[in-house]
Amino acid sequence: MTATFETIEADFFRFTTDIVWCTITTVDTDGRPRSRILHPIWEMVDGRPVGWIFTAPSPIKARHLAANPVVAFSYWSPAHNVVQGEASTSWVPDAATKKHVWELFTTTPPPLGYDLTTFGVTGPEDPNFTVLRLDPDRVQVLDAAKAAGNFTPTVVRLGNPA
Repeated sequence: MTATFETIEADFFRFTTDIVWCTITTVDTDGRPRSRILHPIWEMVDGRPVGWIFTAPSPIKARHLAANPVVAFSYWSPAHNVVQGEASTSWVPDAATKKHVWELFTTTPPPLGYDLTTFGVTGPEDPNFTVLRLDPDRVQVLDAAKAAGNFTPTVVRLGNPA
């Protein structure tokens, strides 16, 4: 089923907030995938969902994203609620956005928000505070309680962000 983001927005934010941890898969230059567990916080920016991740640009991750900036992301709960999608990524260089993301992580209640200083960064100006932005172009949501035996997710195609 294809829909608009508004039709899945409440479930998208409820599931990503409740599940918290997300599997992010990058692809290397030989087409091999590599998955890792990361912790995005999502918000609406200019009418679109945008994910923010505090994550180090490790050599493998940085190489993968330089070669192919599109990732797959997946959330799953034991209740079989699922959010999946694909997103274009970009490293955030500007101070204003990094400050916004810092405040988002440090003011959002746990477990979604948390104290970033526990990872050795002192603030948004710290050079080790690196932020990865996710701009989804496809999102699918499945609310298992509403599925009633039909596990077909609701799919939204957002297109590339302008």
